[in-house]
Amino acid sequence: MDKKISLDLAQQHYYLQIPSVSQQPLFSSVFAYDALLHSLEQHPDVELYGYCLFPHALHLLVLSHKAPSTWLEAWLMSYNQWHQETSGGSGYLFDDEHIHQVLIQPRYLCKALRHIHYLPVKSRLCSSPEQFLYSSYQDYIGTQDTGVDTKPLLAELSPHYGQRLRRFHDFMAVSNMEADSNFNVGNHDYYLALADNHYLTQARATYQAQYKPILESEHLQTWQRCIQILSQHHNLPSEYWLGIQRHHSLPDAHFILAWMFVKVAKGPLYVASKQLGIDEATLKLKINSVKLHHPNAYLRYIAQSWNTTTA
Repeated sequence: MDKKISLDLAQQHYYLQIPSVSQQPLFSSVFAYDALLHSLEQHPDVELYGYCLFPHALHLLVLSHKAPSTWLEAWLMSYNQWHQETSGGSGYLFDDEHIHQVLIQPRYLCKALRHIHYLPVKSRLCSSPEQFLYSSYQDYIGTQDTGVDTKPLLAELSPHYGQRLRRFHDFMAVSNMEADSNFNVGNHDYYLALADNHYLTQARATYQAQYKPILESEHLQTWQRCIQILSQHHNLPSEYWLGIQRHHSLPDAHFILAWMFVKVAKGPLYVASKQLGIDEATLKLKINSVKLHHPNAYLRYIAQSWNTTTA
């Protein structure tokens, strides 16, 4: 699972699987479920197509108008802060290392929704999907409204409005024939995606065609801003962050800089490679290994420093 690559494309559907840290409860009361769903409903960058909320994990089916990396972490941080303020708890709720975003080709969306609705049944929490309180099943049959956009998938099940509810019941009455792994990690050999190769090629090409390259001078300004922020918050001169000197307690400071520039500031890898004099393949491996050598809390602190300074 961990060997597959997450795709981070705008205007795509994703099945998001978000666990808590060490089975920590995500909801302090029944009102917390509503608060989380309301915050997602109000979010401008995402449309919610389905969900199943467990005490220790979120399962969301969404249309992401922007790349998930631009909104997901901030949204989770916002809920985490709300949780702390209302429950008196402390610490970070979500297990970032095990969050999975599986890109879903549109023709698989209904099956992905059925997979999500059947999760409580497979966990033996109930005998049928409609019995579980904290899922979007009731939205689809019209007995609750928690901000789920039901129209696209109901229209996919039946083009005739009057037949959609019956068709939904019929569709949900039978569990998926596909293996759960197809939904949890996708059916692609290299990417976390439930899609065919042709669709992925088109999706990636379309996203890249819409991307407007920024002048390298602007990238260099971002690079310098990263150095300034790290220097100010760690009281270390720029030589350490550029790898010119090594600090005994932070020997990989230049890789932390590259991680911040690429992962947090969303700068291109080639600029970091050029500035540090390290080939892109090696630098990419070093950036990916930063999370293995530094606590999540420390990396979130760096990310928050960037977000606060550049807001």
